Amino acid sequence: MADYQRKPAESDYVIELENVSLSYDYGTPWQVDAVKPLTLRIRAGEWVAIVGHTGSGKTSLAQVTAALTSPTTGIVKHFGNPWNYPKDIPLNIRRRIGFVFQFPEYQFFAETVFEEVSYAAKNFGLDNIEQRVVHALEVSGLSYEAFKDRSPFTLSGGEKRKVALASVLVSDPEVIILDEPSAGLDGSSRKMFWEWLRQYSNGNRTVIFITHSLEEAVLADRVLALSSGDVVFADTPREVFSHVNTLRRIGLEPPVAADISCELRKTMQFPVTLTIQELLSALDGGR
Repeated sequence: MADYQRKPAESDYVIELENVSLSYDYGTPWQVDAVKPLTLRIRAGEWVAIVGHTGSGKTSLAQVTAALTSPTTGIVKHFGNPWNYPKDIPLNIRRRIGFVFQFPEYQFFAETVFEEVSYAAKNFGLDNIEQRVVHALEVSGLSYEAFKDRSPFTLSGGEKRKVALASVLVSDPEVIILDEPSAGLDGSSRKMFWEWLRQYSNGNRTVIFITHSLEEAVLADRVLALSSGDVVFADTPREVFSHVNTLRRIGLEPPVAADISCELRKTMQFPVTLTIQELLSALDGGR
């Protein structure tokens, strides 16, 4: 059993996975082990990136972590509270965790944006519903008056993504889990999104995100690199991205700056760099 944990005080953990695995068609000839046994602890305010090739188990791990599906083995705890089945989780715990799907239309069901965004707040029994919806939409980059009566199904791709985000933020979760949040965004929109998320989380909210881009994963405090359900790496971006050959063997392309710096390290003393700015600074002698 792999153990990938931090060592803060026990009260700092918001999510704990103890010997957790997830298999589909368990016990049949068609069994697929999407997540192999692992132990993982995530502390409050931590940013965790989950990376891996298609079919590596990223989304399966995220869904178990978000209590959207039950593990085949092991125990999952949220804020110290263990559970066996998602329906067993009390609302006061569930409202503290939000999950944003990769494809927003997968989570839409309401006729209007207001109904869509307000649903979670109503379901959790929160007050000041309209005020919460106004705030969630505007924080997500949408005007309340312009969008509240529109159908979420007729919006553009970017607008759908913002409505999906608002429908999670409306209940002010302490843990936000995002599946490929920047997919389909151009370079400038992607940069603006990550800057916004960093400001919004403000060191107080835990952020777990799936990404195919290791250039984005450098933003995390910790990177989990998966391959065929196994966690190959679980460490800081600088440590994980120093293993460029192993990353390529499991189908991942390392960040350009890390790749170049690792090539330079073969012939000289040189730090592992994560961004082009770091690389240029190191080449300039750290000035």
